[in-house]
Amino acid sequence: MLLQKIKDIQLRGLDGNMVSLKDYHGKNTLIFMWASW
Repeated sequence: MLLQKIKDIQLRGLDGNMVSLKDYHGKNTLIFMWASW
């Protein structure tokens, strides 16, 4: 799944403000998500 386009998502940043993938358009971005089940 490396280097594939994904839908725009919005998440709450550490400062409490919403952050969108659109904010990083055109920039190299690493998205690291994990979950504990």
